[in-house]
Amino acid sequence: MILLGALSISILTIAFTSCVKQKFDSPPDLSTYDPNLTVNATLKQVKSLYNGSTPTLIDSDYTIAAYVIADDRSGSFYKQIVVQDSTAGIVVLLGRSGLYTDYPIGRKLYIHCKGLYLGAYGKFMQLGYTPDNTNALSDIPAAVIGKHVVKANTGNTLVPIKVNIADLKSLNPDLMGRLIQIDSAEFVANDVNQPYAQDPNIASGTDRTIEDCAGDNMVVRMSGYANFRNELIPAGKGPITAVFSRYNSTAQLLIRDTFDIHMNNTRCGGVIITPPVDITIDSLRKMYPDTSSTQNIVLGNQMIHGTVISSYADSNISQATSFYLQDESGRGINVYGISGLALGDSVTIKLSGNLLIVYNGALEVKKGTGATLAATKISGGKTVSPVMLSIADLNADLNNPLFKARKYESVLVKLSAVTITGSGFFAGNNTLNDGTGTIIMYTRNTIPFTTTPTPTTPVNITGIGIKYKTTPEIYIRKVSLDVQ
Repeated sequence: MILLGALSISILTIAFTSCVKQKFDSPPDLSTYDPNLTVNATLKQVKSLYNGSTPTLIDSDYTIAAYVIADDRSGSFYKQIVVQDSTAGIVVLLGRSGLYTDYPIGRKLYIHCKGLYLGAYGKFMQLGYTPDNTNALSDIPAAVIGKHVVKANTGNTLVPIKVNIADLKSLNPDLMGRLIQIDSAEFVANDVNQPYAQDPNIASGTDRTIEDCAGDNMVVRMSGYANFRNELIPAGKGPITAVFSRYNSTAQLLIRDTFDIHMNNTRCGGVIITPPVDITIDSLRKMYPDTSSTQNIVLGNQMIHGTVISSYADSNISQATSFYLQDESGRGINVYGISGLALGDSVTIKLSGNLLIVYNGALEVKKGTGATLAATKISGGKTVSPVMLSIADLNADLNNPLFKARKYESVLVKLSAVTITGSGFFAGNNTLNDGTGTIIMYTRNTIPFTTTPTPTTPVNITGIGIKYKTTPEIYIRKVSLDVQ
C-alpha cells in the first residue's frame, strides 16, 4: 500500500507539472516609456533656492524633468549622476553604485525635489539628502531613490553647448553642470603621453590642462578611479566634450570617458610632439662630457624614472625642491626644482629643455630656461636596497675627477662596523671610520639630529653617497632608518 501511495503521488506530480507554463514572460521594455508627470519647475528655478553657503532644504513640492548627461559607467563619477534641462545642470547624489544600469546617459528623469537638499562641494552645486555636521550632503538613500527619481525614456540625444575656453573662465552659472564642447583644444605639452590620471592610492583625482590656439587654458579633472586612467593623453588637437564644473574659484572640466576626447588633428602652430625616450639614470649621467670641468648640458626629448631615496620631511635635505633619485641601473642623480615628493615615491621626470649640470661638485638635473621640470608620481612606499661598500671604495669613487664615471654618487650605500667621532650628537659633521678610511657623515643642525646622541660602539650606517665641493660625504635620512 505504501508503494502504491507513492506511485499515485508521483503520477499526480507529473500530471500537475505538465500543466505548468514553462515559458516565462520577459520584463516590460520601459526604454521608450514616459510617465509624463506634471513638471512645475525648471532646474534653474530649483537651484536658485540655494542660499550659497549652507545646505538648503527644498520644502516646496517641485518636480523637474531633466536628462542624464553623466553616469558612473567609466568610474569617473561615483554614486552620483549629472543631469540637465534646458536651463541648468546639477550633480545628484544617489546612495548606490552601478547607477548606469538604471540611469544611463541619455535617460530622461523626473525628480521630485521636496525633502531633498541643495548644497555644494567646492562651490559646485549638488542635489542630495540630509547634511552632516560639516554641511556635506549625504547621498539619497537607496531605499528612497525611487520616491524622488522617476525613470522615463532612454536614448535621448544630448547636444553639448559649443563654447570657447574663454567663455568658461568667468564661471558662468548658466553653464555650470551642463554638457559643453570645445571644438579646438589640446592638452599642454607636459601632459602629453602621460596617463590621464594617477593611481587612486596616490590621489583620487589628477589635474590636467588643456589650451587653445588663442592661448587660453583651463583645468581638466580626471578621476583616479576611471577605468581609462592608464591610457595615455593624446598629442593632437580637436574637440573635447565634458561636464563644466568648478572647484571654488577654479573653472574645470569633468571628463566622462575617452569618447569625450577626439584630438586627432595637428596641434596649434603645426607643433608635433613625440613621446620622450625613457632612459636610465646611468645613461643620463653618461651624457656629461669626458671632462672634469663644469658645463651646462641641455637635455633632449628623454625621460628618467626611479625611486626617491632622500627625505625632506625628515629634515636632512635643506631644500623642499631637492631630492635624490635612483633607478634599476644602480645609479642616482640629484634633482632640483620639484617639490612635494617623499621617500619611497616612484616617479617619472621629463627632461626636455632641462639641464644636466655640476653643482657643488656633483651632477644635478635642474630646470632649464623656458622648460618645465615636473615629476609624475607612479606609486609610493618603494624601497631601494643599499650597496655594501667600504669607506675606502666609496672615497675612491667620489674622488673620480670624471663626474659621469662615479658609480656611487647620489646612490644609497651601506657602511659596516663604523665608529662615529664628533660632537656626540648627529647634527653637523661627524667622522666615520671602518678601518679602511674615514668619511664625513653630514647631518643638518635641526631636531631630531641636534638632540640624538651618536652611538659609542660600532654601527652600520646607510646613507646617500655625496661629493660636496671637494669632500666625499654620506647623508643619512633618519636615524631610526639608517643607523643599526
